[in-house]
Amino acid sequence: GYGNFNNARRLVKKLEQRGIAGVCIEDKLFPKTNSFIAVEGGQPLADIEEFSLKLTAMKDSQSDPDFQVIARVEAFIAGWDLDEALKRAEAYRVAGADAILMHSKKADPSDIEAFVNVWENRLPIVIVPTKYYTTPTDKFRDWKISMAIWANHNIRASIQAIQATSKQIFEDESLVGVEKKIVDVSEIFRLQNVAELKEAEKKYLNGK
Repeated sequence: GYGNFNNARRLVKKLEQRGIAGVCIEDKLFPKTNSFIAVEGGQPLADIEEFSLKLTAMKDSQSDPDFQVIARVEAFIAGWDLDEALKRAEAYRVAGADAILMHSKKADPSDIEAFVNVWENRLPIVIVPTKYYTTPTDKFRDWKISMAIWANHNIRASIQAIQATSKQIFEDESLVGVEKKIVDVSEIFRLQNVAELKEAEKKYLNGK
């Protein structure tokens, strides 16, 4: 939810100054809980009117007409039904949101399918299929989903790699078994653009 309307509209200004194309905020309450963490009694959601006015404030404050404000609806996550998800999505559309991110924690895409069947493409739909990852992407295309975000797989893959590498080093008490399985140090330098730094040093350190 990113604070109140003033925090949110200031965020838009700061993002635009940095050339960022858009922002997504969700209708949760602070402090935000990850959508996949179980909360007794369900995760509380923001008041629809307050959140809608926050979206309007964000759109009113933007300078770049192409800047996008995406409203993330957490109704399904919080245990509400399709009617609540639709009510919130429509309110956010009227408030000026450029797209709706409809989230679900089910292992199948039934929540999303039910929503798009009655939404009738009033605004572009964004999804995060972390839990229903077995759903073919062509099905999302058939439903006219505008964007799918595979949100956390890179960090999960990196954790797995770090754990496996650390385990082998600990067990082997040696680096021999892992050295050929990991990137060379030169790849770190490439990512840091060390070659450019060396050229800059020649220019700005007076040849030292």
